[in-house]
Amino acid sequence: MTQRTPIVKMSGAGNDFIVLDEAVWETLPGDRATWVRGACRRGLSVGADGVLVVGPGGDGGVRVVFFNPDGGEAFCGNGTRCAARYAVWRRLVTGPRMTLATAAGPVPAVVEGGIVSLRLPPPEDRGAIELKGPDGDVHSGRLVIAGVPHLVLHVPQVAAWPLDRLAPILRRDPALGPEGANVDIVARDGDGRVHVRTFERGVEGETLACGSGAIACALARAAAGAVSPLRIETAGGDALVVRWQAADDGFEVWLAGPAEVAFTGNWEFETAASPRI
Repeated sequence: MTQRTPIVKMSGAGNDFIVLDEAVWETLPGDRATWVRGACRRGLSVGADGVLVVGPGGDGGVRVVFFNPDGGEAFCGNGTRCAARYAVWRRLVTGPRMTLATAAGPVPAVVEGGIVSLRLPPPEDRGAIELKGPDGDVHSGRLVIAGVPHLVLHVPQVAAWPLDRLAPILRRDPALGPEGANVDIVARDGDGRVHVRTFERGVEGETLACGSGAIACALARAAAGAVSPLRIETAGGDALVVRWQAADDGFEVWLAGPAEVAFTGNWEFETAASPRI
């Protein structure tokens, strides 16, 4: 027996997502977390950094639920930007401006062609933190909550730093909380460009971009003297732009970058195989 599911694949500066209409999501058979895990597996399925479920919200807005590849719900900055572009494309809203209901609260968005800008809830800078790595070295960083927690580490060069070896251990350090944190490494090159790589919890691997990670890195750079706006060069080759200004509750932050449709189609999969994947 096979199940045909209409899907859209989108990319937000390198983060790739499977996007489903809320009505389609409600028709999926079996356990939804199992479906997400199966759909996101690269090499064996569609493959993605997560699943977005998008539908109409109250007062003309948009509701978006994001699932990590492990099936757990979370907030995703680039996913929210893709959801806004999807809402305009599918005419869930009447214009380029909208407010999206997310796991991090209401997020205003503006869609201008393939570029989507968000105004995010104020992030929380928890300050400097030191963690001991598996090699016994002490890694000095900054803990920033930008919808989800991020450990930001300034390194000499992002390409040479062993993210795949150290991040899976550092991200689970008890000092980062019971759920751990994403790990972002950031460096400034000789031309003044800021480069970032991110290891995401829930994905349990490096992604080509991370919107909330870009915000966390921008605020960590701000603590080191950087000024707004800041262009973030991602591992996927695209750039994200973060703007911020002081506010009564800390910072007001905006995130902008590309959000593009990669393809649309009908995914046919064997429902009998879903418990196995």
